[in-house]
Amino acid sequence: MATRMIRLLGRPCADAAQARGHKPWAITAYLVLAGGPVSRDRLIALLFEDADDPAGTLRWNLGQVRRLLGRPDALRGPVLSLRDTDAAYEVWLLGERRRLAAATESLLQEAALSAMSTGNLADAVRWASRLVALNPRADSHQELLIRAYAISGDQAAARRQLESAVRLFRRELGCDPAPPVFLAAEISPVKATGPASPARVHALVEAGQAQVAAGATEAAIQVMRTACDEAARTGNAALEATAQLALGATLIDAGAARHQDGELALHRAIALADASGQPRIAASAYRHLAASDVLRGFYSRADRRLADAEAIAVPDRSEHVELAAIRGVSVLDQGDPAGAISVFGAGLTADPDRAHPFLPIMLAHAGRAHLLAADLPAARRQLEEALQIARARAWAGVTAAPLALLGHVAVAEGDLDAARDLLEQAFARACQVADPCWETWAAHGLGLRAAAAGEEASALSHLADAITRSRPQRGGHLWSRVWALTDAVPLARRAGDPRAQVWYDEALATSQRSGMRSLACDLRQLA
Repeated sequence: MATRMIRLLGRPCADAAQARGHKPWAITAYLVLAGGPVSRDRLIALLFEDADDPAGTLRWNLGQVRRLLGRPDALRGPVLSLRDTDAAYEVWLLGERRRLAAATESLLQEAALSAMSTGNLADAVRWASRLVALNPRADSHQELLIRAYAISGDQAAARRQLESAVRLFRRELGCDPAPPVFLAAEISPVKATGPASPARVHALVEAGQAQVAAGATEAAIQVMRTACDEAARTGNAALEATAQLALGATLIDAGAARHQDGELALHRAIALADASGQPRIAASAYRHLAASDVLRGFYSRADRRLADAEAIAVPDRSEHVELAAIRGVSVLDQGDPAGAISVFGAGLTADPDRAHPFLPIMLAHAGRAHLLAADLPAARRQLEEALQIARARAWAGVTAAPLALLGHVAVAEGDLDAARDLLEQAFARACQVADPCWETWAAHGLGLRAAAAGEEASALSHLADAITRSRPQRGGHLWSRVWALTDAVPLARRAGDPRAQVWYDEALATSQRSGMRSLACDLRQLA
């Protein structure tokens, strides 16, 4: 059979046939992206419900699609049976546009960071400029372009871009850009001089890591920047890759304000590791980047980076556990609990001694997967094991994660007293370690418990608190924010709360851009 080329990005076209009207293209796009068979009833409900002869109109349009496909026997017979409305089709179409826009921005951002990390600053400015042109209201895009100008030594251009961003944000958003946008304009090209030694670089990296463990993050970052500068002066690419990896990992973990700086350091670590034949360093950098992407909802990019890490990593049980932990969260957040349970299971099999530091968190997310799949006994088993391991290791802060999700399980089981005790414990411990994800899970759970008890005002207050605690500026888990928003919308609507529409719009746009399929489906049903 001859191959047909059909283009659905931009103005639709086909190389061997054309279609009359817009609906055949819409049907083609929907069938390509639906992920499974679609019934005639569904297509009629989406596109032709108001036609004088809906079934006949669909038959004619399917004939046009067959011409495009060059397959006269295709698209015949009934299949899936789901009813919807024209408005739902518009929501789906808008969601696909948002998803493609997000994918484009993600690729441009990665290209700019990669160019910057290897010193191709003209390319970095070019890619970052295209990114800003696509979405000038994104703080991170403005930060990236300003950073590219500043690192290239064009401080005047960096300052002009900052002034332009400030004017735009004040005029259209009524606020200033985020602090990292201003800080990016203050970066200067590194002009380090003087002697340096590998021994001193190793000592600085170790000192920085010790400061991170002690909670002195800002001091650690300064020490590690010094280590990177001195490593560059040794001319030892492997040593510099080690220092950049340590700096990047610390910056990524330091919160949203440091994310882009951390990404740049990790890109540098990858380039240097590739040049010096250090696959373990490159694989570790890819894993850190992927984990950061998952937290911020960049799942496609995270999946690519995990594949890159897997392709170059030296086979190792520890690395299998880390890859499974990150990939499992990505799969789960995209709406596939069963797939995530399988991935987490492989990670647990790779660590039969239950010794890996990732275990409590991976088990907590495995429990979340079972919770979302409505398998409450399995969720409880995984979460109780996570709690047991965290307590055995005296990781008091980490206990907040399984405690919060055990509270959600108790709400689902109807044990509201136990739920309150678990969630209040989780909330207190999460606040002690200032973890926005676990704070969000606990506050969200308290809201669900209150709603189940008929205390709707209290429920709405707790859910609003969860939404506040999960704001992206804190660097938490974006999926958890959308989860809380999704549960808050019906309560807010019943209460006549004006925040309901704002919350709905944010949740739908975010879930569609990121590819949180299950949550996006739940939100479409709330339209």
